[in-house]
Amino acid sequence: MIKEVGAYSERQYQRQDGTTEYFKSRGVVLKHGGDEVYGEMTGDYASKNRDTQYYQNQPYVAKGYWKHRTWQDQNGQTRHENTLYITDLQSL
Repeated sequence: MIKEVGAYSERQYQRQDGTTEYFKSRGVVLKHGGDEVYGEMTGDYASKNRDTQYYQNQPYVAKGYWKHRTWQDQNGQTRHENTLYITDLQSL
């Protein structure tokens, strides 16, 4: 089920080669029972679905993949982050 859908966003950034690029995304909070997870549509998939109407409390099937990253915070502590990238979101 979809709990919440964010607006489409484009954020400009400079690539390492100096060219300008845009990071495109649209965030979604999904829930199943008592569990909730935040995921993002990114790139062309986010662009194609910038105006798609998603309905709260309606069942959807989400497909995607997880990425994990590890980093050191300012206190030298190891931190971890999981990110869900949504590649397909279809109503049932």
